[in-house]
Amino acid sequence: MPTKRNTGGFDFIGKVPDWPIPAFSNWAFAEREDRMEAKAVASFQKIGETMWSHAGKAFEDHMDFVSHRLHEDFECAKSLSQCSAPEETFSTLQAFYAKMSSEYQAHFEKQAALLRESYSENAAAVEELNDTAMETVSEFSKAAEESIKEVQKPKSRRKTAAAG
Repeated sequence: MPTKRNTGGFDFIGKVPDWPIPAFSNWAFAEREDRMEAKAVASFQKIGETMWSHAGKAFEDHMDFVSHRLHEDFECAKSLSQCSAPEETFSTLQAFYAKMSSEYQAHFEKQAALLRESYSENAAAVEELNDTAMETVSEFSKAAEESIKEVQKPKSRRKTAAAG
């Protein structure tokens, strides 16, 4: 059983030279952490708002398209029921399918444009998030350096500071 004089085999701290151990305090990082957290949360909220806004626009546009296409389908059925000759039926169907394919293509292009717009707006928010991450690393590095400098101060200065 290890004692203070006889350390165990896995007591690596006893074998390490007397290195300055930073006095990491939660308070040394608290203000910086709060500021960075607020920026990160704001970026994520912006991404969410943009996503939901564009999803709502896309869904509304799609439902309008579906409603329009359903109306066109019923109109085609009504026109077909009034056809009396095969040539008239083929002509009605050809016009219906030509209009339908062009409307589907236009709808697809509109939906793709909405998706591209959403991605480009979110790319800006992701860039802000990336900047926040880089700033966080910088701020925490500064806090760690400050903490290490505090530990490396001469002991006599630390004792007088603690006594005062």
